Amino acid sequence: MRPPSIIRFEQFYLGATAITVVLQMLNFAGLVGPDRSEALGTAGMLIVLAMSYGMTFLFWYLIARRASNITKWVLVVITVLGVIGTVPLLIAQGQSNLGYSLIVSLVFVLQLIAIAYLFRRDAAEWLKSRGQHGIVDLTAFN
Repeated sequence: MRPPSIIRFEQFYLGATAITVVLQMLNFAGLVGPDRSEALGTAGMLIVLAMSYGMTFLFWYLIARRASNITKWVLVVITVLGVIGTVPLLIAQGQSNLGYSLIVSLVFVLQLIAIAYLFRRDAAEWLKSRGQHGIVDLTAFN
């Protein structure tokens, strides 16, 4: 049985991902606009987005379902680098598109909260034991 902290990680992480998907759907014309069509084109951008979300769901699966402690640390490093790289862009863009900057900031906050749940004692023990140690739900046998 997965501990409550892993379930909370899952909720926050997938919630942040859902907000990102909606945001990118609303901004898709900006992603493949005339300036970017020369480099990748629409098909290229769709491939990049598919690979990005494929990795996102792979990380979720490996951490929340397969109890991979290594993947937890890879996600931590990628998220921290993403925040460091994106904060200056958000500050620069904040004056021109405040709504977008606030939503992206919300996504980062949700991701950081999700990662914080991975460091709670129940989640850390569960990940360290590769999912073998955890809370046993006795009501499942009733």
